[in-house]
Amino acid sequence: MRDFSPKDLARSLGVSESSVKRWVDDGALSATRTAGGHRRIALTEAVRFVRASGTAVPHPELFLGHTKFPVEPSESGDANEKFFSLLQRDNAAAARAWLLSLYASGWSVAAICDGPVRSAMEKIGTLWQHGVDGVVLEHRATDTCVRAIAELRAMFAPAGDQAPVAIGAALSGDPYLLPSMMAAAVLADLGFCDHNLGPNCPIEALSSATQKYDARIAWLALRHKPENESMARAITDLAATMAQQGGTLVVGGPGALIGAARPGLVLVRSMAELEAFARGVQVSAPVQRVLR
Repeated sequence: MRDFSPKDLARSLGVSESSVKRWVDDGALSATRTAGGHRRIALTEAVRFVRASGTAVPHPELFLGHTKFPVEPSESGDANEKFFSLLQRDNAAAARAWLLSLYASGWSVAAICDGPVRSAMEKIGTLWQHGVDGVVLEHRATDTCVRAIAELRAMFAPAGDQAPVAIGAALSGDPYLLPSMMAAAVLADLGFCDHNLGPNCPIEALSSATQKYDARIAWLALRHKPENESMARAITDLAATMAQQGGTLVVGGPGALIGAARPGLVLVRSMAELEAFARGVQVSAPVQRVLR
C-alpha cells in the first residue's frame, strides 16, 4: 500500500512539512515509524484526514500518484460532463484521476457512482448503435471505470474484524461488471466487509454465500426484470432466507420491479439509496462474522 513521508504529503497539500508533523504529533493524523524513526502516513489515512478535515489538495497529481491531472474538482462546470468528455476522448488516465480527486475532495462513493459514472456510461451506452467505434468506446469506458473504482478501493481503510458482511452479484445472463462493483465499493467505504461475486452469478451460489458468510446485506443487480416466475420466486426465497438470518436482500437496477414488498427485501433506485439503507444497518447490533 502506498504511503507518504511528511515531506511528500506536505507538498501534495501545499502546507509545510512541520504542519504535517504537528498533525501527527497532535493525533489528528495517524502515522507509523520506520526502523529509523521516520514518520510514514498510509494513503488510506491521508485520504481519511483530507476528507474529514476538508483540507484542500492543490496538487492532486502528487496526492493521487498520477503524473498528469486534467482539471481540479473545485473548478466551475459540471462534473458529469467533464467525466463524460474525458471518457469520450479515451483519456483513461485523466478520467481515473478525475474520479479519485472527487473522492479525495469529499464526494461520497455513492455520489460518484450516481453522478459522473452513471451519467457518462448512459450516454456512451447509446453510441454502439452508430457503429463499431461506439462499441470500442463503450468497452474502453467500462474498463476505465472498473480500473478507477479498483483504485478508489485502495483509498479505503480495511474493514474491521467485527464489520458486518455484505455480499452480492449480478444474476446469470447479466455480463455487466460495473453495477455490482459499484455496490461493493459503496458498502466497503461504509466499513462493511464486502464480497462481490460479480456478473453471471447463479442465484443459488449467492444464496449459499449469504449463509456461509452470515451476511447482513445481500445485494442483487438486476439489469432486466426476471424472465420467469421461477427466477422471481428464487429472488423472494433468498429475501426470506436473509430475513431468517437477520439480514436483508437489497435489489437495484432497471429490473428491480419484482412485485410487492416482502420481508427481507428492499428495492433501491440508486447507490445513494443503498448507502442510506446500509447506514441504518450499521447502527443496529453488530453480528460476529463466522465462516461456516
